Amino acid sequence: MTRRVLLTDGAARDLDEWYAAAYARGGPAAASRALDLIEQVVGRLAAGDVRDEPLPQLRELGITAERQVVTSDRLRVVYRASGDSVVVVLMAPVARSFQSLLQRRLLDA
Repeated sequence: MTRRVLLTDGAARDLDEWYAAAYARGGPAAASRALDLIEQVVGRLAAGDVRDEPLPQLRELGITAERQVVTSDRLRVVYRASGDSVVVVLMAPVARSFQSLLQRRLLDA
């Protein structure tokens, strides 16, 4: 079963920023690799083929609906699956402290 993958406005902005940062670091080739990575993650989410986990920051509050996938390139993708769709809430580098960003995104989504 293939699920629809949707991006919140915040996640779409994250995608733009991830692409721009990759382009600034390594030009068109690096930007293309960044898009390939996102495409792989979205494909895995659509197929339901991800090894995910609840977010530790939310698990402490008893919230487990939001899940995260961390890629080998250190990109954290936070999403919520519901039936035949997946809503991506956040895409951010793992090194980024994102507790307040996560709270704001989940409330806006």
